[in-house]
Amino acid sequence: MTRKGSLDGKRILITGGRGFIGSHLVSNIVSQCAKVAVISRSRRIQSTGATTLVGDLRDHEFVHDVVRNFRPNVIFHLGGFKERSNSTEAFSAAIDVNISGTLNLLHATATLPSLDIFVTLGTASEYGQIDTPYVEGMRERPMNPYAFSRQCVTHLCELFHATQGLPVAILRATMAYGPGQGIDMFVPALIGALLAGNAFPMTAGEQTRDYVFVSDVVQALLLAATTPQAIGRIINIGGGQPVVIADLARMIERMVGANGKVLIGALPYRPGEAMDYSVDTSLSHELLRWRPQVSLEEGLQATVDWFRAVD
Repeated sequence: MTRKGSLDGKRILITGGRGFIGSHLVSNIVSQCAKVAVISRSRRIQSTGATTLVGDLRDHEFVHDVVRNFRPNVIFHLGGFKERSNSTEAFSAAIDVNISGTLNLLHATATLPSLDIFVTLGTASEYGQIDTPYVEGMRERPMNPYAFSRQCVTHLCELFHATQGLPVAILRATMAYGPGQGIDMFVPALIGALLAGNAFPMTAGEQTRDYVFVSDVVQALLLAATTPQAIGRIINIGGGQPVVIADLARMIERMVGANGKVLIGALPYRPGEAMDYSVDTSLSHELLRWRPQVSLEEGLQATVDWFRAVD
């Protein structure tokens, strides 16, 4: 398989670089001696070795100025609005931030001569309530504003690739987890509650989920950015170990040593809850030579250990 090689010496622009996956990606890339710029709405100073460009993807002039002045060779587009409620406000924000913001970025980069590849990170929840495992060619049925907007981003990227030759690669990841994740997600919320000695009410947990450790997601992003065959493709990324949520909760309960604190069945399922959630990763094996390196047990233990250390 022909590759362009490493990112050493490349000019790399990252949106969402202060987020969970983005911060892990930035830390990895700066160690490769690449020149990294991060678009962020926050002025938080972090010693990552990357330049922070403060602004909003919805600001057309800001985005075009960044792209024109920085002249990136590689773009990792991870930024966006991630709330998963079905409120009117969530729909409006998802459309405004994710779709309009991405459109600004695509317009700014469409004729950029220095660009090697534009990698965007979507979500397996774009597939929604259809049979599993999800395969890249399936017709999507997203069930919340975030998934809907990410599906639109996928189709926008495909459109710009087909009509303007933009070198895009689209990764659809399952449920990422690991050190540094915010407690708005199930795994860190559960770990945080148990470490604090609190009870954790949850549903009956009969649904299955496919979790993938954050370092494996980062590795997939890096491989996509250096694999020409990824251009123009949607590629699933998953952990390969679908787990019943109740079993996952008990596993974490044992790791923390907080037996009896997880209250399984205390909450109802959310309306429209997908009961099965896993992806077929054959294409990622074929194109990227990617396979997850961190097992679910190893990743959960590393995550618990991290939360203990920062508690």
